[in-house]
Amino acid sequence: MAKKPPIAPSNADAAERDAAAPPRPARFHGATLAGADFDDADLRGARFHNVALAEAELDDVDLRGARFHNVALTEVDLDDIDLRGARLHNVALAEAELDDVDLRGARLHNVALAAASLDDVSLAGARIDNADAAGTRWSDVTLRGARLEASDLREVEITGCKIDGLTIDGVRIDRLLEDAKRRASASPTPEEATKEAAPGKRKAKRPAPGR
Repeated sequence: MAKKPPIAPSNADAAERDAAAPPRPARFHGATLAGADFDDADLRGARFHNVALAEAELDDVDLRGARFHNVALTEVDLDDIDLRGARLHNVALAEAELDDVDLRGARLHNVALAAASLDDVSLAGARIDNADAAGTRWSDVTLRGARLEASDLREVEITGCKIDGLTIDGVRIDRLLEDAKRRASASPTPEEATKEAAPGKRKAKRPAPGR
């Protein structure tokens, strides 16, 4: 008996299958996007390689799991950005403005953050190594469980940040601060130290009894 030819899928079935398949991540290679404006965009898993994005504005962009390699983001404005699990390698973020940015679990290697401003940013569980963060301002930043290695942190201004479990070059910073506070509370205040150092009043000596 002759074999029947396979039944070709209908156009409706093919369209349904294509709709169910996840979209391929966007890829930007060797692009010059300086000053570009990304607003309310889904760029999950996107790949940026050798891309210039200096002075760009990104607002309400989903970049979960994105990969950035050799990317210029100097003076960029990032607002309401989801970068959970992202990978940033050789990325320039100098003088950038990061507001409401989620970098939980991200990996940042050889990243330039000099003079950048981070406000309401989550770096919980992130790994940062060989970063230049000199002169940066960190406000309301979550650093729980974050790990920084071999990074330049000179003149960093940190206010209102959560640092539970933060490790810098193998040192638990939260524990270091707790020890410093305990030592400070146990040490006498300058006023108390002055009083202790001041000589007490000498008692008048009684004349020795005559013999």
